[in-house]
Amino acid sequence: MKKILFKEEQKFGAKVYLIMLPVFILIIVIFGIGFYKQLYLGEPWGDEPMTDNGLIFTFLLIIAFMIVLSVLMFKMKLITEIRDDGLYFKYPPLINKFRHFKPEIIEKYEVRKYRAIREYGGYGLKGRKPGRRGRKYGMAYNVSGDTGLQLYLNDGTKVLIGTQRGEAIKYAMDKMMNKN
Repeated sequence: MKKILFKEEQKFGAKVYLIMLPVFILIIVIFGIGFYKQLYLGEPWGDEPMTDNGLIFTFLLIIAFMIVLSVLMFKMKLITEIRDDGLYFKYPPLINKFRHFKPEIIEKYEVRKYRAIREYGGYGLKGRKPGRRGRKYGMAYNVSGDTGLQLYLNDGTKVLIGTQRGEAIKYAMDKMMNKN
């Protein structure tokens, strides 16, 4: 096994849950009003009301989606390792096996500040996959913050990996790239 020069594990912060919770509550309240009007008072809910069974099924489907989304967000994390032979990362449960960037395919790199929403459309797996053209900023793997390791690959693609430890990841990249 190659020597690990840097390791970082990041999870989505409480901010994500503070955004998701009011949205989930709002959806439940809206459907609660619909249930009350249509099932209890017997008045159709909306301009083109669903059947009672359709309303119940839709509500249960949305609740199931919200539960799956919550569990996914809770389990999601970004694991980054820099070893002697390259940069490795995975993003379970979406990317369960390490992806690997060998030093010889990295043209240059920098630690930089970025704007997740403006440049990539938010946090998570964003942009275009490495090797595909079309997005100005490339691909991003991030969970929070505004600092990332920007890789410029030999084939012209750009990959940003979010980090909370900018100086440490830069030091490890320098060490790994100079060794190779």
